[in-house]
Formats: sequence, C-alpha cells, structure tokens
Amino acid sequence: SVVRNLQWGIEIEHVIVDDGSKDDTASIVSSYAAKYPHIHFIKFEKNRGTNAARNAAIAAAKADWCIILDSDDYFLDTALRDIEATMKELPSYRHYMFAPDDMQGEYEKNSLLHGEKHKELTYLDFLSGRVGGDFIHVCNTAILRKYPFREEIRIQEGIFFLQFFREAQRMLFTNIVVTIRERSREDSVTRETIRTNDTIIKRCIMGTTLQLQYFANDYQRYGLTHILRSLQVSLLDNLLLLGRYDEAKSLL
Repeated sequence: SVVRNLQWGIEIEHVIVDDGSKDDTASIVSSYAAKYPHIHFIKFEKNRGTNAARNAAIAAAKADWCIILDSDDYFLDTALRDIEATMKELPSYRHYMFAPDDMQGEYEKNSLLHGEKHKELTYLDFLSGRVGGDFIHVCNTAILRKYPFREEIRIQEGIFFLQFFREAQRMLFTNIVVTIRERSREDSVTRETIRTNDTIIKRCIMGTTLQLQYFANDYQRYGLTHILRSLQVSLLDNLLLLGRYDEAKSLL
C-alpha cells in the first residue's frame, strides 16, 4: 500500500521492522527492498514487542516527520497525497492526525469532532478526555526521539502520545480517511490490552504507574482530580488482582 502511494511523486522512506517473525516476512520484505530503494529493512532476531519496533524505526528515520503503520494497517491509495496537501495548506503544527476507516462513528459522537474537516485540538483536550480514540498520527520526528516508547510495557501507546501532545500543545485533526485497519486479525496487538492473564495485568500496572508519574501534576493543575482518582483506583484494582497487597495498601 505504501508502494502504491509512490504515484504521487512524494519523496518518502519506509522503515519496516520485522519483530522476530518466523514466517516469510523477511523474504517478502527483502524482495520489495531490492526493487524499491525507499525501503529500509530492520530485522529483530527475537520478538521484542511493538514499542521496541517503533523505537528502532524512529531511530533509523531520516525525515522530519514519521507516520506509524502497525502490521494491521494499510494506506489508501490517496493517503500520502492527502496528508501532504493538508500539511502544505496548514503548515504551523508539529503534530497532525488523520482518520482510519473504522473510527468515523466515534468521531460523529464527539462534539469537538462532529462535522469538522479540520479541527485544532490541544493537549488539554486529550488530557481531560474530551477527545479520545484512535487516529493516524503524523508525528514530528524530533518529538518522537525526545519521548521514546517504553519497551517493557510493549503497547499502551496512549500514554506516550499524551507526552507528544504536551510537547506539541496544538495538533491538527483532519477528517480524511487515510488507512484501512484489520482489527479482527488474531495477531492484532490491540488484543494484548485485554486483562486475560497476569502478564497483561502487570503491563497495565506499569502503564498506569507511568501515566501517574508523567501526568499527575497536570491532572492537579487543570483540576482533573476525578481522572487522577480513577487512575489510582485502576492501579489499586490491578495490584489486588495479582495479590500485591502491600503495594495496594500503600496507595490507601
């Protein structure tokens, strides 16, 4: 899908990270890389998780902007044309957001996004929960490098995007669909957020702990103490699920 977007004459690089796959991924990507010089292939010998793959790709990137495409995403044929046109028309932002195909219903429910083609959003909009859900992000590479994804928690990227938003302060959302997503796939990383085993619960604890560490002062500053309490209750709940009673008691 990225190759098909070459038709617009936009200079790009495509960094592909093979996160320790054991199928034909490496040979397929290598065959593309041999034909298309814009492809840079990185192979992990063992699975390290989504965040590790993202960090490796960001470290290798040479351009000023990065778009993260997970393994269950692919571009529409007009994606890069529409993204470039928006950035040229409205160039004063350090973070841009576009739509995946499966989020239109959620955008329609949100009073800030409903009926808007272009909408400026702020860090506080996301911190307060006035805006949530998924977007396709066009991120300033320097910001991504300043706030790398924490690899030990594998996903829960919303925590890190809040850091990006705090740095950028103003983000532009453009309601143009640029990707198709296949969330029903068995290997979709989204499934790793459901609390079905101790490993996932431990990651939830790590994620909530980081969110409190990074943003507790901002929740207090902006009067969002109800969100702060909710995060603390969630942390307490997960600690109790794992029988970590001393840590849970310390929160009371």
